[in-house]
Amino acid sequence: MSSKIQLISNALILIGDLPITSLSGNSRAQTVANNLYDNIVQMEMTKFRWGFARKIAQLSLSVNTPAGNEWDAIYELPADLLFLIKINPRSNYALFGQQVYTNMNGAVYADYIYNAPESEWPVYFQQMIQYRLAMDFAPAIRDSAASMEANAFQYENASRMARYTDSQQYPVVPLSSAPFVNTRY
Repeated sequence: MSSKIQLISNALILIGDLPITSLSGNSRAQTVANNLYDNIVQMEMTKFRWGFARKIAQLSLSVNTPAGNEWDAIYELPADLLFLIKINPRSNYALFGQQVYTNMNGAVYADYIYNAPESEWPVYFQQMIQYRLAMDFAPAIRDSAASMEANAFQYENASRMARYTDSQQYPVVPLSSAPFVNTRY
């Protein structure tokens, strides 16, 4: 599996720059990588429900009580959460900061996308990230619109293939009820 430095170095090679061995330095490539990498990765993690970056965790009940009478309980979201997919058991809820307000009492679980470390990324996601980094690094490091466009094209293809590959690994969940069909009979 690739590390952060390897992914950044591969992206730099894609734009025609030299690879780096460390992020502690004052080169243009190191400055750009330090400032853009985490935001780019987190944004890509939240664009799709990546199976490798998905977790289910029980939420802890907050000691605070909700103001007003709209909600009965407050639960704390996990610290590594990037994007909440759903709450189980199904219930109405609202997100306020890092808390979930709901009318559920008892065990509440969050199905969510977490900030998976690079060591857990599958190859297809690593490839997509490298092209995305190259696309964003090109204008800042090489001042090259042509390099940015070429990598944008490669990123689009890699993104499409990564989503397809990831989706093939997880079964489609059938609808649990069919109210429109049931009303006809």
